[in-house]
Amino acid sequence: MSRFSRINAIWRKELSDTLRDRRTLVAMVVVPMVLYPGLILASLLALEFQTHQLTRATYRVAVADEPARRWLRRLIDTDPTRRPPELAAQGSADASGPHASGTTAPSAPPPAGRPSLNVRESPPEYEIVVVGDVAAAVVAGDMHVGIVLSGGLPTAEDDAAVVVDLVLKERDIRSEVAAAGIEAILQRATARLVADRLARLGIRPQVIQPIAVVARDVATQEERDGWLAGLIIPPILIILTITGTVYPAIDLTAGERERGTLETLMVAPVPPIDLITGKFIVVTLIGLLSAALNLLAFGGTMYLGGIGKLLTTSWNLTLPLGALPWIAAALAPLAIMFGAILLAVASFARSFKEAQNYVMPVIMAAMMPAMISVIPGTRLEGPLLIMPVANIVLMTRELFVGRFEVEWIIWVTLSTGLYATAAVAVAARLFGQEAVLFADNASIRALFRRRFFRPRWTPTASQSLLTLAIAYPLNFFIQNALGQTAGVRGTVLFLYAVALWMILLFVVVPVIVALYARVNVAGALALRAPGGRGWAAGLCLGASTWILAKAWLVLQQHFLPMNPEVLQQLMSDLEFLNRTDLLTQIALLALVPAICEELFFRGFVLSGARAGAGAVGGVILVALAFALFHQSVYRIIPTAVLGLLFGVLVLRFGSIWPAIVAHAMHNGLTATSEGIGAFKDWLGWQTLADPGSLPMTLPGPIWIAAAGAVALAGVALCFMQPAARDQGAQERAIGAVM
Repeated sequence: MSRFSRINAIWRKELSDTLRDRRTLVAMVVVPMVLYPGLILASLLALEFQTHQLTRATYRVAVADEPARRWLRRLIDTDPTRRPPELAAQGSADASGPHASGTTAPSAPPPAGRPSLNVRESPPEYEIVVVGDVAAAVVAGDMHVGIVLSGGLPTAEDDAAVVVDLVLKERDIRSEVAAAGIEAILQRATARLVADRLARLGIRPQVIQPIAVVARDVATQEERDGWLAGLIIPPILIILTITGTVYPAIDLTAGERERGTLETLMVAPVPPIDLITGKFIVVTLIGLLSAALNLLAFGGTMYLGGIGKLLTTSWNLTLPLGALPWIAAALAPLAIMFGAILLAVASFARSFKEAQNYVMPVIMAAMMPAMISVIPGTRLEGPLLIMPVANIVLMTRELFVGRFEVEWIIWVTLSTGLYATAAVAVAARLFGQEAVLFADNASIRALFRRRFFRPRWTPTASQSLLTLAIAYPLNFFIQNALGQTAGVRGTVLFLYAVALWMILLFVVVPVIVALYARVNVAGALALRAPGGRGWAAGLCLGASTWILAKAWLVLQQHFLPMNPEVLQQLMSDLEFLNRTDLLTQIALLALVPAICEELFFRGFVLSGARAGAGAVGGVILVALAFALFHQSVYRIIPTAVLGLLFGVLVLRFGSIWPAIVAHAMHNGLTATSEGIGAFKDWLGWQTLADPGSLPMTLPGPIWIAAAGAVALAGVALCFMQPAARDQGAQERAIGAVM
């Protein structure tokens, strides 16, 4: 039976058993389709009822004496919001009595922290009470808000001014509602009183208000409708997707152990990787089904339940249908990642109850970045593009308000996919280990004790992919930090700093991991010497790919154009290269990146990834990761293709050196063709490049044809070479030596 047939049989059997479990069906179907809509509707009805009660209640206002009570009563009773519109348009008396004009001003926006209950435009009813100590009455809760006046009561006939001390209890919703309404009434009365005094003095209002600010909302209806949905739904949807994988992950690991069937399953004539793959497929499918059902439940609740109408008229909560396919696509790698994580975590539990305790920290860890979307001003940019969970939450929020960016979707999906791949590799590594199979209090620590590692020629898939997943955000953060550091950005110091960082991350770290895990460093990094055919293949690819990549970038402008401002900024940041000598450019832009990146990607990571995903799958996976590390969506396609070609070199010749040669030549020729005068001028004469518009000039057809022929010759040399010894032969060879 083939591996595919075994995995297919396993996941179909496990899925059938899982769907027979009532707990899984309840968590996956009943809860999202019945309980959540009911809870949402009940909560919103309660919110609407509470809002109605707050705006319709009568609030008690404390004042110190009878004149203050009469003055405030007059202000409240003559406020334009207290009268029909036809009377308000005719004019009204101000605080001083019948001498006021009818001039009113629009109400000011509510201050930060005030409740948004529309009480500023429609103040509630007030009962004004004279008390001995205003502040004490508010503190005691007998009064909702207090007014203390200092100065003479103003009228339109004099220049008196009064200071109003508004006494309220912060965090007391009734006190804040009462204060918001009183504050708005006083602001409108102030505006009318100022207008009356100016009219008495014969001064136009424009004299004291030379600048009039009028806010104009240019947001589309889709943005306004989706704003609240984007604020509330994404965190909830993420958590529900993750929790949908909890019960199947526990049942397929701790449940097997509790039923006494795990040991029997492990001695079956099936590789552990096939078993964990089948279980993982089931957990991921159920997570995705749970996410789909939750989306359906939310959509049905909104469209059929009328949530937008249950809220106030200023809160229109809708779910844009056009965003749903992209949201579902973003949830897929998230479900994969947490399915693998939960499967690995639950493997340590000896019982269903213990597994529930283990998965709670995972859910809490997911909730913290999920809540980041409620922070005002948070945008999907910088480090948040690759932060697990947070990037999907923010992207979902942007999709809800109609902002669609292909670059966001690519970065979020690929980065989450990278984390998911590493999580799957770790789960596969953990499943079937004795420290997990016979779980005890020391099981987790035992997995990381060096004496439990057996000597290997290459790292395991979990070791290489976990190192890759950790290196990705570190590289992203450090390189961005260096690029924003004053005195480093736009200078040759940036190249030196990046080169040092690449040596530490891409060479020192994998060597340390290999030594600790008892992996042969030469085998892990593929340091064996190639034959003459390998050197020739590397030279062919290095001499040609830079021209083909340039041609592709120019053609790509027709369907994925680079922002001119971004291109201009990039050229400005790299302008210092024109003042940098040739040897420094070759060393820092070609040799160091080629050596470090190849040792890490085509050496350490590929040697482990091919053990778990096979030769072809490993090369593809590492090529995608290689493109993702370069942090440019515009170069992701040519970079991934280069990664594929370099991976083929390593696989066919069993050595990293041809890939280093090809990589160094590609980088060196690209850099020098754009920065060195004589070379650039010669290429320009051959119509390969225009010195004034690099790198956006299409190479001439002769150059493209020649480069294509040389590249094909390099690929042909690769496949003329018999494949290098497989991992099993290398493992046996190193085992014989040790």
